[in-house]
Amino acid sequence: MQDHSSAPAGARTAIPYPSTAIGWYSTILLALLYWLSLLDRSIISLMVDPIKNDIGISDVQFGMLHGLAFAITFSVFGLLAGTLADRFSRRFIIFVSVAVWSLATAACGAAKNFSHLLLARVGVGAGEAGLNPCATSMITDMFPAKKLTLALAIYALGASAGVGCSFLFGGMLIEAVSTLDAITLPLVGEVRPWQAVFYIIGVPGIFISVLAFSMPEPKRRGVREAATDRSLLQSVFSGYPDLIRFIRSRGRFFLCHYLGFGLASIGFTGGQAWYAAHMARTFGWSPGEIGLGLGLAMIIGGFAGKFVCGFSVNALFARGYKDAQFRWFALCLVLATPLAVIATTSDNPWVFLVAICLFMFLLSPFTAIYVSSLNLVTPNELRGAGVAFFAATVGLIALSLGPIVIALFSDYVYGGNAIGYGIGSVAAIACPLAAGFLWWGRRAMHDAVTAAEQWSED
Repeated sequence: MQDHSSAPAGARTAIPYPSTAIGWYSTILLALLYWLSLLDRSIISLMVDPIKNDIGISDVQFGMLHGLAFAITFSVFGLLAGTLADRFSRRFIIFVSVAVWSLATAACGAAKNFSHLLLARVGVGAGEAGLNPCATSMITDMFPAKKLTLALAIYALGASAGVGCSFLFGGMLIEAVSTLDAITLPLVGEVRPWQAVFYIIGVPGIFISVLAFSMPEPKRRGVREAATDRSLLQSVFSGYPDLIRFIRSRGRFFLCHYLGFGLASIGFTGGQAWYAAHMARTFGWSPGEIGLGLGLAMIIGGFAGKFVCGFSVNALFARGYKDAQFRWFALCLVLATPLAVIATTSDNPWVFLVAICLFMFLLSPFTAIYVSSLNLVTPNELRGAGVAFFAATVGLIALSLGPIVIALFSDYVYGGNAIGYGIGSVAAIACPLAAGFLWWGRRAMHDAVTAAEQWSED
């Protein structure tokens, strides 16, 4: 399974990019798989109360299911997948990842207690860990730098579609099965409605996984050092010492990148675990109503935001702003902060939905921005490890702590059952701090991109 597509060290012969059709087909397919991963990951947030009633868990335990259990495994297995992505076939890793997380999502439907569900969520995190390092590495090798942010924004549309559809179609699905006390599924038998939802969205992914082989494995470009023949074990563990040395050589850039996007993730993604529960408790909306309203708000805001961000950042980069990603997202974080507070403190559901739509417009390009800024700086042979290492740190900080910190604010600062105030408080603290770090890092990013252009083959 060794990938021999790397160019020799010192080679300056331009490697042709894949055709436009192949590049965009692969990007759209990867976006589809990203959509599936976010759908499988996020659907649980619509079923907080049914799961609590059936297996008896607290809000903090749900925060662990949605965040901690997923994030730790996502981070640990992401480190493994990241360094494998730099040395082996990325499309094969994607195939395995999709199959594993789909099986694990279906396994959530078999859960009988908190421990079973916790273990299944661990499996979802392990499977999904392989997609981003491989997909973003492949896309970076398919498009020149001046087109990269838009391509990654199109890929990241899968995230907006996945989260949005988990609310939109997930809400409709839950509403459709919620009137039944139990459902009988082929080969499975009788299950509760929330368990049936996990089976329905998990099983198709097992078959979808084979589509990974319809993409070509792109030639690697921007290789700074020649690959050496190593054993599988050496290949797995050799990337991170090299990555740490590279991070130290660009310390200010990575400090600002990690702290800026890490804090942004806490303010942005932490709240998504609680939007549906907040609407149900504050506005009394049904799952179907929540799914329709919240799903449309997140899809519209996310799609529009990613297109605007992709074209705008590409235009800034083409005009010579090599810090375009940091510059753009810092401004978006500042504008998004009051929107989060307005949305989560309002007692009007339509104010909440409009503000969340605008919030998503500004911050949903998160993945495209953090990956493009990272990959423009990092050598090809370290890109998978670099994305995975970032995901590990942000995963442990944001995905695990975000939902729990919001619940802690709700329970211990605001006296309980105040999830909206918890979401707003965390965003009001994290987003401005994130903007400050990104703005401070603009010069460091400019210098790092300039240095990368000197050794890149293109």
